[in-house]
Amino acid sequence: MSEKRPSRRDFLRAAGITVGVTGVGLRGAPAYASSFAAETLSDYGSHITGPRQVTVTSTTGQQLRITAYGDHMVRVHSVRGGETFFPDNRYEMVDPASHTGLDGALSVVDNGTSFTITTGAADGVKVVLQKNPLRLEFYRRNDDALLAKEDPARSMSWSGDNNSIVKQTFTPAASDEHFFKGGHGILGRAPRIDRTGDIVSHNYGLGVMDQAPAIVPLYLSSKGYAVFFNTTFDTTFNFGNGGTYEFWADEHNTPGARPQLDYFVIVGPEFGKLLDRYTRLTGRPRFPQLAVFGLQLSDKNYPSVSDQIWWVTRITALRRAGFPLDLQVNDNRWRAGSGGWSGSWFEFSKDRWPDPAGFKTWAKANGVLTSLDYNRNNSNEMAGWVGGPPPGYSFQPADLVNVRDNDAAPDWSNPATRRWVWNVFWTKALDPALGFPGDALWLDETDELGAILYGALAANGQRWSELRNAYYLYLQKGVAQEGWDPRIGNAKRPWIFSRGATAGMQRYGHLWTGDIASDYTEMQQQIRGMQASGLGGFPYSNVDGGGFRGGIVSGAFYRNWVAGWSSVSPIWRPHSGADTGSLGAAASRWPIDKSAAEQADFLKYSRIRYTLLPYIYTIAHEAHRTGMPMARAMVIDHQHNSNAYSHDLQYMWGPSVLVMPVTTDTNGAVQNVWLPAGDTWYDFWSDARTAGSDTADKPHVTRTGEVVMFVKAGAILPKYKYTQSAAFLDKTQLEMDVYTGKDGSFAVYEDDGVTEDFRSKSASSTTRLAFTDSATRVTVRHPAGTYTGAPAARRYVVRFHGLAAPIGMRLNGGTTLPAFSSESAAILAGAGEVWDPARKILSVVTPMINVATGGGVAATIEPSGAAFPGVSGAMVYEAEDSALSGPAIGSEHAGYTGNGFADFINASGDYVEWTITVATAGRYTLTFRYANGGTADRPLAISVNGAVVNGGLPFLPTGSWKDWRNTSLTATLPAGSAVRIRAAATGANGPNLDSLTVRRG
Repeated sequence: MSEKRPSRRDFLRAAGITVGVTGVGLRGAPAYASSFAAETLSDYGSHITGPRQVTVTSTTGQQLRITAYGDHMVRVHSVRGGETFFPDNRYEMVDPASHTGLDGALSVVDNGTSFTITTGAADGVKVVLQKNPLRLEFYRRNDDALLAKEDPARSMSWSGDNNSIVKQTFTPAASDEHFFKGGHGILGRAPRIDRTGDIVSHNYGLGVMDQAPAIVPLYLSSKGYAVFFNTTFDTTFNFGNGGTYEFWADEHNTPGARPQLDYFVIVGPEFGKLLDRYTRLTGRPRFPQLAVFGLQLSDKNYPSVSDQIWWVTRITALRRAGFPLDLQVNDNRWRAGSGGWSGSWFEFSKDRWPDPAGFKTWAKANGVLTSLDYNRNNSNEMAGWVGGPPPGYSFQPADLVNVRDNDAAPDWSNPATRRWVWNVFWTKALDPALGFPGDALWLDETDELGAILYGALAANGQRWSELRNAYYLYLQKGVAQEGWDPRIGNAKRPWIFSRGATAGMQRYGHLWTGDIASDYTEMQQQIRGMQASGLGGFPYSNVDGGGFRGGIVSGAFYRNWVAGWSSVSPIWRPHSGADTGSLGAAASRWPIDKSAAEQADFLKYSRIRYTLLPYIYTIAHEAHRTGMPMARAMVIDHQHNSNAYSHDLQYMWGPSVLVMPVTTDTNGAVQNVWLPAGDTWYDFWSDARTAGSDTADKPHVTRTGEVVMFVKAGAILPKYKYTQSAAFLDKTQLEMDVYTGKDGSFAVYEDDGVTEDFRSKSASSTTRLAFTDSATRVTVRHPAGTYTGAPAARRYVVRFHGLAAPIGMRLNGGTTLPAFSSESAAILAGAGEVWDPARKILSVVTPMINVATGGGVAATIEPSGAAFPGVSGAMVYEAEDSALSGPAIGSEHAGYTGNGFADFINASGDYVEWTITVATAGRYTLTFRYANGGTADRPLAISVNGAVVNGGLPFLPTGSWKDWRNTSLTATLPAGSAVRIRAAATGANGPNLDSLTVRRG
């Protein structure tokens, strides 16, 4: 991660001035490309047809080609007289396999003055091509709805110096048509989701701080169609500014090839179908490992001290405090050389990382993945680098005179350059024979070469004016498709993220949004940018949680963004450039360095995210399978509702949860949230219900650290027990929160979370959950399919939200289940039900049920017709929620109840202490649930209110740390609301304590 001074362009942006690739101007200023005299298509001359294509030649030699890509897409490609069509493989934004793999057919009817051209599907595309002059009209075939059209004065054209600009101009859009641009501008920012009336340019940056654009020349219309502009020249889109609807590509008048008008029209009409078809064309988003959706933390706040020992110490402290971690993100200090941004290279430092293989062994045992970073500016320090143009790996020196660190400017269009960088990654870290850690790659600062001269000639024969917008794609292709896949292959899915992206790159890797600011204005831009990224085929939006450039942030800001919003975004990766060495621990993004309030919120959201991993992983897989974003802009589900166009600081987290992050430090501020009509919405925190409305927003009084969240009635949110790593997930217990008031369903997707077997061997399972509201019935089907590590038996925990009163429930037609005081009590008893009167939630716990993979019914939970039974007197208290002095919170050994267990870590006198309420004084049985994977007794001293009742209660070996047993004693407890029961170590070792059960008698 670089730390460079802002440029003039940054100050212009801060002043509210937009900066496009062609210069500086106020938002909405006329585009300079419109000022040139233009050549347009002339009259019809002749045509030839094929099974999926028609090519028309004008009387002046221009050519227009229309090609079917499946049933719902057509490609429009035109050239001037004397030019030839670019070959399909010139631009790799479209997946090369799609050019033939999507196939399709066209029907061409000559009407005399026009052609009618249709794709095969009844709901496909209809194109009317007027002959004199040649002009295009696009319709949806099944209802003849007009999508876009040219007229004699508004059409495709060539203009600019030496015809360096090619443009498509349509007649002005209807007043009710709205446009949504895929991708985002620099630093992941989007000023709004609805870009109607805007001129939008998302291109490779020109300045030092022009980082991380998502260059996706795609837009979606509320009318149910999308347009993808298939060119890597700089593109600009005018969505109605000055009454103009058009888009163009600019070659900047360099000696290279001129741009061609080449675009795809896609019909939906639903936005979900548009994204499905777009990602079918350009490639499905690469599906990461399950662990990637856990917490990621970096060492950037500790640039002078982080090393191998530091990481082990920090992760251990984090886990002992009860927090999760799945991916350690190494910034610079792991690398050989200086260990800083400059002067270090991709290789483990022998001083700071003396035993990477030993660390990998430790990390695997502790459920931690490792990300390693590459900085472009250090390329020349890396093994085997060759400067200059081919046979070197760079450009001509004269073309790099304005580039910072111009001795390290790789040309990724050169296959040799791509082979070189992968060889470094492989030989220095990723080769399994080394035994080194390396599960993810962070490709940094590939976006700081904007000063390369437009006319610079690249190894693939293109000029920089054409290559630069494809720069990210070529690098990711080299690392993922040409490197990782053939060398690592099926064994492990990659997580490769670069600062910036090109359309189509999603099939190789991912992006993050660069060195963003740490303030609420930036946060709002990132919320919108996340949604725009999803609308451009990048569903796994990756943002520096809390911003990178902000020093010490307020506690409220940390709670609202780092802990709050980040945890309900696709990737949770707090990261900052603030140096704790000069600013103190307050500059850290790590929760263990924060105040009690910040830690409490971070742990709260940790538990929410990790318990929701089956929901999150399912919507992540849906994103891979169909292109549907994890964080859906409201317009995706409500494209014909005008509220969706303006409410872009809220989004749907999957199909069921509405999220609006808090973007103010003011506790108690009001944020208006739109809850769409037609649904009843539950407040995620209180379960209060609100009927949706399209005429009035709901004023929501915010609380610091509490993201505004609502859940639809009929939603089923699948959950696992909380763990501190995805590697520790216990899939033998599947939970589901059911929000009554409407029928609902959900299909839980699962696989091994690591390998490509889900794709190459169809090794995955889908567990279908269904809720019938009128019968208060949940049906759980056995999983369809299986995978390595799938559970052989499962317990189900179903929570019904929104009931007025408890009712007796049964399982699979049996008798009424017994009632208990808590879910843990019901689990320990084998099965039962629990009523929470405060939140009006009824929980039903089933016994373990053997899994049959054929998809039949595993469990039916429904009312028995009897009253809710009396509650058992036993009370269960979780160890991880007690007062701990010495023991750590653990979750690596499955089988515990609650959110973990207390791990005595070899210190005599360490203790776990519960404070409980005892209604009636008397004799009670105290039962401790524990595991002892050692070979000897690990006794604990048990005391009540400071008085020892047993100085050495035996905790005998259980066989392994995953085998849980009970040990008990009887003690007299006084009545009171603060009775303290302590279990203290008597020697150097203690067991893992899961819970305490207190029963009268």
